[in-house]
Amino acid sequence: MSSKQTWNWFMTRLDELGYKSLSQFATAKGFQKSSLSRYFHQQRVMPADTLCRVARCLKVSPVVLLVALGHKIK
Repeated sequence: MSSKQTWNWFMTRLDELGYKSLSQFATAKGFQKSSLSRYFHQQRVMPADTLCRVARCLKVSPVVLLVALGHKIK
């Protein structure tokens, strides 16, 4: 996935879960807004422990999140 596709996936997922903004999600779940933005714009690699936590919060599997972040799974 391109960074634009990854960002769109993330924003769609937030909307599906009822969040009105990145800020609302970050505050509710205890994440740094800037870090989430960098992860989902593919500017920074998400650490494994954060990936698992974000996946739980987004109600997706870690594999789905990795694919959304642009990683190729064999």
